[in-house]
Amino acid sequence: MVFSSWFKNRKIEIQKQAKIKTAKKVAIGAVAGSLSGLLGGLLFSPKSGKENREDIVKSSKDITNNIKDKTTELKDTIDNKVTDVKSSVTESKTKISEYLNAKKSSKDIVADDEISSK
Repeated sequence: MVFSSWFKNRKIEIQKQAKIKTAKKVAIGAVAGSLSGLLGGLLFSPKSGKENREDIVKSSKDITNNIKDKTTELKDTIDNKVTDVKSSVTESKTKISEYLNAKKSSKDIVADDEISSK
């Protein structure tokens, strides 16, 4: 039973990691699409060069702030996942240790019974 729950937890953890990986790809695609759309809009706009430069500076600051926010979010998510995995590993280790100790104790009891019955 201990091992089946461990395998079940491991499977869930793998699925969570796959979802995170997919979310990262979507976020990167969204940022890349936004950047290319922004750049195309700026380059083909009927504004003057000065206005375009001001827009580029403003957009660059917005993008920088957006990247910082996303990086912070990603760091927090990774920290939470690491904490979850550590606690899961610790819990599994404890359960396995308890199981092995119980198994060893039952063998010791059987061995003691065999010795005392002789």
